[in-house]
Amino acid sequence: MKISSDKKIPDKKWVVCDLDGTLTSTKAPMDTEMAGLMGDLLAAKRVAVIGGGKYALFREQLLRPLQTPRSLLARLFLFPTTATSFYRYQNGWKNIYAHPLSKQE
Repeated sequence: MKISSDKKIPDKKWVVCDLDGTLTSTKAPMDTEMAGLMGDLLAAKRVAVIGGGKYALFREQLLRPLQTPRSLLARLFLFPTTATSFYRYQNGWKNIYAHPLSKQE
């Protein structure tokens, strides 16, 4: 897959997408092609990734396969557990907030 043009989204500052079934196959690491595309996208836009899994799954599925300069990681925003937590790259991945649900919730 090749990004043919970003002319359709030039005025957009953010791209928001789901992890499982969008960037990766369910519970699988991102493939090499998608990792390259994600790197290209991060060079142009800020990207937020939302998913139902824990942060550990984001590390394995998204971050480990992503081979991009650290400077671009500051443009990537992670929202695991259906956005009840938020991670941002600031000289390493930092948990900005966490609002865990109780078992009852």
